[in-house]
Amino acid sequence: MDPCQSEGIVIQASSGLFQVETACGVIECMARAGADPGAIVPGDRVLITPQPAGRGVIESLIPRTTRFSRKVAGRRQDEQVIAANLDQVVIVLAAAEPPFKETTLDRYLAAAEHCRLDAVVCINKVDLAPDVDADSAHDLPGRAEVYTRIGYPVIMTSATTGSGIGPLRQALEGRVSALVGPSGVGKSSLICAVSPGVSLDTGEISASTGKGRHTTTCSRLIKLDNGGYVADTPGMREFGFHQISRDELAWCFREFRPHAQSCRFADCRHVKEPGCGVRKAVEQGQVSRSRYEHYVRLMGEGISQTNRLVVC
Repeated sequence: MDPCQSEGIVIQASSGLFQVETACGVIECMARAGADPGAIVPGDRVLITPQPAGRGVIESLIPRTTRFSRKVAGRRQDEQVIAANLDQVVIVLAAAEPPFKETTLDRYLAAAEHCRLDAVVCINKVDLAPDVDADSAHDLPGRAEVYTRIGYPVIMTSATTGSGIGPLRQALEGRVSALVGPSGVGKSSLICAVSPGVSLDTGEISASTGKGRHTTTCSRLIKLDNGGYVADTPGMREFGFHQISRDELAWCFREFRPHAQSCRFADCRHVKEPGCGVRKAVEQGQVSRSRYEHYVRLMGEGISQTNRLVVC
């Protein structure tokens, strides 16, 4: 490293300007001339050259250990990196307003598996959850148990009442995490509840669409008082996979892996092939039928000419 340079971590990225935390404090930086500022995201470790007036220039990225990404919104197939050098992603959905959807959760979990990241499931707004009745669609604990059985920690929270905030704080302690999920599920509210000294904008759900309004407009990495960092990311109204092949998608459903070893064909995709170990496990109740159906749905939604999933 050049003795005139210093190392730091990007804690905020917005419109080509970056806040970089260094040993000497936070420095506002720009990317060096000719560099793509869109390639720098919260969590990136960078080398910077200090400039007058307490500013700096980002000279280079230190190679990333991990990243969490998606396909950019729209028709383009480019990758959008959401945060870098993470230990885990915390996938936040709401029990209600907007309603809890396993299909959305399974997309995020598959992306986390593809990125080789630990995943925690956080179901927020449990104070708004419908009462459990004869309709199993309202049995939120039962629906969540599908995920605990396959090894994903599930934390039920309410940023309003404080329920579950202690376990969530413990899950974030000492780790670099990204809170990801649709708009309006309460990611910013949870960060404020976990770390009361943080002040973030929060919003409400649109009554006409049932979807959240974006309150986080730029990605930022927030230092928590328990030694961890958490990336607060803008809500996503669509989440597309970037460059996951059909073969890779099956691996991203972690409970399929032991059963796939007994498939008759090595290239089995677990949809129509005879002698499929995964389909047999579904019939025997060893694999969740709903998770399997979501997998089949993803497999059929959109395959590009290069055999890569491009679902949104």
